[in-house]
Amino acid sequence: MISIDTCRMMSLWPSHILIDQLVELDDVRETLAQEAERFYERHTQSTAKLAHRADTVSMMSEQPSRALLRLLTAIEQRVAVYIQKAYPSLDPSELVATYNTFVNRQRGLGKWAIPHRHVGNQLVATYYPRVHLGSREGSDAVGLPGALCFHDPRPVQANWMLRHENKLFAQTPLQGALFIFPGYLEHSTFPMFDPESDKVAIVTNVRFTHRDDQGGDRTWSAAQIRAHTQDKSMESDQ
Repeated sequence: MISIDTCRMMSLWPSHILIDQLVELDDVRETLAQEAERFYERHTQSTAKLAHRADTVSMMSEQPSRALLRLLTAIEQRVAVYIQKAYPSLDPSELVATYNTFVNRQRGLGKWAIPHRHVGNQLVATYYPRVHLGSREGSDAVGLPGALCFHDPRPVQANWMLRHENKLFAQTPLQGALFIFPGYLEHSTFPMFDPESDKVAIVTNVRFTHRDDQGGDRTWSAAQIRAHTQDKSMESDQ
């Protein structure tokens, strides 16, 4: 098990973002990049708006190579660290997690990922096996080519006095970096323009429930809520 001291945890707005370098995967990093490329080529959406992502099936289940399973182990360890740091009242051993993995690829064609969220997922773990910036990526108005950007999730009414630049955290990821953040946190990327630039991201949606939860997501009608409340009220009166 990794030490929690190896991970850098940032608290923004407040939303927790864990950043770590997966040095234990350095020997298979390029292998993971190549596997991600093949997956991307097989499953990339053909429509222009979704041409940067491949999420039709789970990469973990389709091609569970040894390298990919090592990545999964690293993600599991960091998720446990994230929970320990962000939610100290939770016990990671009491949770059952599911993982759905797809690939994003961004090349120097001026394209970027629009602001979006991973609705329905508690956490998102994004690993970058390859980050190559071409020599023509200069310090222009963007300043951070290919940067992963996090947006302040608070409503305008809660932060209308803040300066605009304080509502965004952006960082061009280092090769081999892992970012873990809440699925509700809106994020996007800055574009890259050099034709030689290439950034590959293996993205894993993480969902977890309590290990004793047999019902999964449970919804009740208003009538059921009232009936349940009445039953509990009768029990307390006895």
